[in-house]
Amino acid sequence: MKHRLFGWGTLLVVPVLLAPVAHADSSPGPRIVAEAVVSDAPVAHPGASVTTVFRYTSVGVDGGPTEMTGSYSLPRTPPPPGGWPILVFSHMTVGGADKCAPSTIRAGDPELIRTNTGDAVAGRMLDAGFVVVRPDYEGIGTPGPHPYLMGRSLARAVIDSARAVHGADERIGSDVVLMGHSEGAVAALFASAADESEWGSLTLRGVTAVTPPTGMRQIIESAHAIPFSGSGIGDMVGLAALFIVGASTVDPAFADILRNGGLSAPAVALLPDTESRCFGELSSPSSFGRLAPSQLLGPNGKLASATLANIADANDVAHLRIDHTVPIRIDAGAADPVVPVPVALALAAHYRSIGNDVTFAVQPGGHTAVPSSPEAAESIARWLVDAAGRHS
Repeated sequence: MKHRLFGWGTLLVVPVLLAPVAHADSSPGPRIVAEAVVSDAPVAHPGASVTTVFRYTSVGVDGGPTEMTGSYSLPRTPPPPGGWPILVFSHMTVGGADKCAPSTIRAGDPELIRTNTGDAVAGRMLDAGFVVVRPDYEGIGTPGPHPYLMGRSLARAVIDSARAVHGADERIGSDVVLMGHSEGAVAALFASAADESEWGSLTLRGVTAVTPPTGMRQIIESAHAIPFSGSGIGDMVGLAALFIVGASTVDPAFADILRNGGLSAPAVALLPDTESRCFGELSSPSSFGRLAPSQLLGPNGKLASATLANIADANDVAHLRIDHTVPIRIDAGAADPVVPVPVALALAAHYRSIGNDVTFAVQPGGHTAVPSSPEAAESIARWLVDAAGRHS
């Protein structure tokens, strides 16, 4: 993507050298164009026989061709008849900078607490004979801004990463289950709602959404006037910065509003941080974390806030229609302040009311920790395996 909200450059960090991949055919659809086997990186799960970091073709949020990155891990078990099934794990918010990409993040990076929250489930799925695919998302690991929480872009990363990996190894089967955490839950649910034709020869068997954000319109409308900064508020402002940049990638009119007084001068000055810092840094006092929510908006802030609320509502998972043959699981955190249990429970109840088969579970811990406990990971993995096996 070539879009820039205010024209700053992009820092592209690629710590893994990807070798080009030759293809014998020219059939349409997502494909891997470069890859490299990794063994000593955080993305290389110890339960895998091999983990590969890859770059694949896709379609950007602007409708043009683009490339995205990710990783996939193969199980140690031999493929069954029909091939290994696929789990696509979509990560939680890590930021929009290239250095935040889970596929290339380095050992010791503080962002690992967010990039690798699916490891416990991934290990169990590898043991069960699944290929584990982990997309980085558009703009994370590749040029251009990240369309944060923009459902269409996130779904594209999920679907096209799975299709590209499936096409790269004849031992990989066509059955797919999805798991997403936080932002990744939005990715997984939007991918589940995509038309069946978008999956090509793959078949979606189930989706698990862990702490799925919803009701963002109400949060924007109530939070923009908060006049103080500090502990806890910094995370909110960091998320707001990412969301503002993400929304500008899908709505040129909103981007124009931002350029013409929608944002305050201090917020404009900090915007380049969204492409050079990960979420923890963005939320710190050295970046957006030093601003109060009310300090984000400029003289045209009322229009900016209203427009942003509309974009948030258009990308809310509560509006999705997921095929009733695809079972849904929603996991909430008992101590989650981001997606409190009543919010997650209301989403589950809404999906049930429109005919979906929904399993709801409450796990111990806060927003980041929900899928990581042995009990939660075992429960989620068992559900995913069962969902994939319903049609076997």
